[in-house]
Amino acid sequence: MRWRARTIVQRRMRRRASRPQLKRNPLGGALTITRHHAGRIAAVTIGLSVAGALFGAVAGAAALAIAFLLSPGVPGFGPVRILLLPAIIGAVLGAVCAPTAGWVLLRHVPLGRALGGLTVGTIVGGVVGWFLPSSFDPINETITVAAFGFLCAAVLLRIRHARRGSQAATVD
Repeated sequence: MRWRARTIVQRRMRRRASRPQLKRNPLGGALTITRHHAGRIAAVTIGLSVAGALFGAVAGAAALAIAFLLSPGVPGFGPVRILLLPAIIGAVLGAVCAPTAGWVLLRHVPLGRALGGLTVGTIVGGVVGWFLPSSFDPINETITVAAFGFLCAAVLLRIRHARRGSQAATVD
Protein backbone atom coordinates (compact mmCIF):
# COMPACT_ATOMS: atom_id res chain seq x y z
CA MET A 1 0.00 0.00 0.00
CA ARG A 2 1.23 3.43 -0.92
CA TRP A 3 1.90 6.01 1.79
CA ARG A 4 0.63 9.53 1.45
CA ALA A 5 0.40 12.48 3.75
CA ARG A 6 -2.98 13.12 5.26
CA THR A 7 -2.52 16.84 5.80
CA ILE A 8 -0.54 19.48 4.04
CA VAL A 9 1.33 21.84 6.33
CA GLN A 10 2.39 25.13 4.82
CA ARG A 11 4.99 26.99 6.74
CA ARG A 12 5.68 30.61 6.02
CA MET A 13 9.27 31.34 5.23
CA ARG A 14 10.74 34.52 6.57
CA ARG A 15 12.03 36.81 3.86
CA ARG A 16 15.66 37.68 4.13
CA ALA A 17 16.60 41.29 4.51
CA SER A 18 17.73 42.92 1.28
CA ARG A 19 19.78 45.51 3.10
CA PRO A 20 23.33 44.95 4.19
CA GLN A 21 23.70 43.25 7.53
CA LEU A 22 25.29 45.31 10.26
CA LYS A 23 27.66 43.78 12.77
CA ARG A 24 29.03 45.29 15.92
CA ASN A 25 32.70 45.40 16.57
CA PRO A 26 33.47 43.06 19.49
CA LEU A 27 35.24 45.87 21.30
CA GLY A 28 32.11 48.04 21.23
CA GLY A 29 33.04 50.14 18.20
CA ALA A 30 30.79 51.51 15.52
CA LEU A 31 28.65 49.41 13.21
CA THR A 32 30.36 48.14 10.07
CA ILE A 33 28.76 47.16 6.79
CA THR A 34 29.90 43.73 5.69
CA ARG A 35 28.39 43.70 2.20
CA HIS A 36 30.85 45.94 0.35
CA HIS A 37 34.40 44.98 -0.45
CA ALA A 38 37.35 47.30 -0.85
CA GLY A 39 37.86 46.25 -4.49
CA ARG A 40 34.32 47.15 -5.41
CA ILE A 41 34.52 50.49 -3.62
CA ALA A 42 37.80 51.28 -5.42
CA ALA A 43 36.32 50.34 -8.80
CA VAL A 44 33.27 52.54 -8.25
CA THR A 45 35.43 55.43 -7.08
CA ILE A 46 37.69 55.14 -10.14
CA GLY A 47 34.63 54.98 -12.40
CA LEU A 48 33.15 58.08 -10.77
CA SER A 49 36.50 59.84 -11.14
CA VAL A 50 36.72 59.06 -14.86
CA ALA A 51 33.10 60.07 -15.44
CA GLY A 52 33.65 63.22 -13.39
CA ALA A 53 36.69 64.10 -15.50
CA LEU A 54 34.75 63.64 -18.73
CA PHE A 55 31.68 65.55 -17.59
CA GLY A 56 33.85 68.21 -15.91
CA ALA A 57 35.72 68.79 -19.15
CA VAL A 58 32.42 69.15 -21.01
CA ALA A 59 31.09 71.51 -18.34
CA GLY A 60 34.19 73.72 -18.38
CA ALA A 61 34.26 74.05 -22.16
CA ALA A 62 30.48 74.50 -22.41
CA ALA A 63 30.43 77.19 -19.71
CA LEU A 64 33.08 79.23 -21.51
CA ALA A 65 31.41 78.72 -24.89
CA ILE A 66 28.03 79.88 -23.54
CA ALA A 67 29.68 82.84 -21.80
CA PHE A 68 31.36 83.85 -25.07
CA LEU A 69 28.09 83.56 -26.94
CA LEU A 70 26.28 85.72 -24.38
CA SER A 71 29.06 88.31 -24.01
CA PRO A 72 28.37 91.43 -26.06
CA GLY A 73 32.02 92.46 -26.49
CA VAL A 74 33.37 89.11 -27.65
CA PRO A 75 33.17 88.81 -31.48
CA GLY A 76 33.45 85.01 -31.60
CA PHE A 77 35.37 82.03 -30.41
CA GLY A 78 38.47 82.57 -32.42
CA PRO A 79 40.53 79.42 -32.12
CA VAL A 80 38.74 76.49 -30.52
CA ARG A 81 41.94 75.88 -28.54
CA ILE A 82 40.75 78.54 -26.14
CA LEU A 83 38.20 76.02 -24.79
CA LEU A 84 40.98 73.61 -23.92
CA LEU A 85 42.07 75.33 -20.70
CA PRO A 86 38.59 75.36 -19.08
CA ALA A 87 38.13 71.77 -20.21
CA ILE A 88 41.36 70.73 -18.47
CA ILE A 89 40.45 72.64 -15.31
CA GLY A 90 36.96 71.10 -15.36
CA ALA A 91 38.38 67.62 -15.89
CA VAL A 92 40.75 67.91 -12.93
CA LEU A 93 38.08 69.32 -10.62
CA GLY A 94 35.50 66.83 -11.87
CA ALA A 95 37.83 63.90 -11.25
CA VAL A 96 38.12 64.93 -7.60
CA CYS A 97 34.68 66.40 -6.87
CA ALA A 98 32.45 63.81 -8.59
CA PRO A 99 33.54 60.83 -6.44
CA THR A 100 33.42 62.97 -3.32
CA ALA A 101 29.90 64.19 -4.04
CA GLY A 102 28.87 60.72 -5.16
CA TRP A 103 29.91 59.01 -1.94
CA VAL A 104 28.90 61.79 0.45
CA LEU A 105 25.71 63.26 -1.00
CA LEU A 106 24.50 61.27 -4.00
CA ARG A 107 24.66 57.61 -2.97
CA HIS A 108 20.98 57.03 -3.68
CA VAL A 109 20.62 59.29 -6.72
CA PRO A 110 20.64 57.49 -10.10
CA LEU A 111 23.97 57.87 -11.86
CA GLY A 112 22.69 59.55 -15.03
CA ARG A 113 20.62 62.04 -13.08
CA ALA A 114 23.56 62.78 -10.77
CA LEU A 115 26.09 63.36 -13.56
CA GLY A 116 23.63 65.38 -15.66
CA GLY A 117 22.52 67.52 -12.74
CA LEU A 118 26.06 68.19 -11.57
CA THR A 119 27.12 69.11 -15.10
CA VAL A 120 24.22 71.53 -15.56
CA GLY A 121 24.86 73.07 -12.13
CA THR A 122 28.52 73.56 -12.97
CA ILE A 123 27.74 75.13 -16.35
CA VAL A 124 25.20 77.51 -14.84
CA GLY A 125 27.65 78.44 -12.09
CA GLY A 126 30.44 79.02 -14.59
CA VAL A 127 28.29 81.26 -16.78
CA VAL A 128 27.04 83.23 -13.76
CA GLY A 129 30.62 83.55 -12.51
CA TRP A 130 31.70 84.90 -15.88
CA PHE A 131 29.18 87.76 -15.70
CA LEU A 132 29.61 88.66 -12.01
CA PRO A 133 31.41 91.90 -11.33
CA SER A 134 34.99 90.94 -10.64
CA SER A 135 35.94 91.44 -7.01
CA PHE A 136 39.18 89.48 -7.31
CA ASP A 137 40.86 87.45 -10.06
CA PRO A 138 38.16 86.86 -12.74
CA ILE A 139 39.42 83.37 -13.61
CA ASN A 140 39.45 82.18 -10.01
CA GLU A 141 36.09 83.85 -9.40
CA THR A 142 34.52 81.99 -12.33
CA ILE A 143 35.97 78.68 -11.13
CA THR A 144 34.76 79.35 -7.58
CA VAL A 145 31.21 80.17 -8.69
CA ALA A 146 31.21 77.10 -10.98
CA ALA A 147 32.24 74.96 -7.99
CA PHE A 148 29.46 76.59 -5.97
CA GLY A 149 27.00 75.67 -8.76
CA PHE A 150 28.27 72.09 -8.59
CA LEU A 151 27.73 72.02 -4.81
CA CYS A 152 24.24 73.55 -5.09
CA ALA A 153 23.29 70.98 -7.72
CA ALA A 154 24.55 68.16 -5.49
CA VAL A 155 22.57 69.41 -2.50
CA LEU A 156 19.41 69.91 -4.60
CA LEU A 157 19.71 66.41 -6.05
CA ARG A 158 20.14 65.00 -2.55
CA ILE A 159 17.07 66.87 -1.25
CA ARG A 160 14.95 66.03 -4.28
CA HIS A 161 15.80 62.37 -4.16
CA ALA A 162 15.31 62.19 -0.38
CA ARG A 163 11.78 63.57 -0.78
CA ARG A 164 10.93 60.94 -3.35
CA GLY A 165 12.31 58.21 -1.12
CA SER A 166 10.35 59.40 1.92
CA GLN A 167 7.13 59.69 -0.11
CA ALA A 168 7.60 56.16 -1.44
CA ALA A 169 8.19 54.89 2.08
CA THR A 170 5.00 56.48 3.40
CA VAL A 171 2.86 55.08 0.58
CA ASP A 172 3.81 51.49 1.42
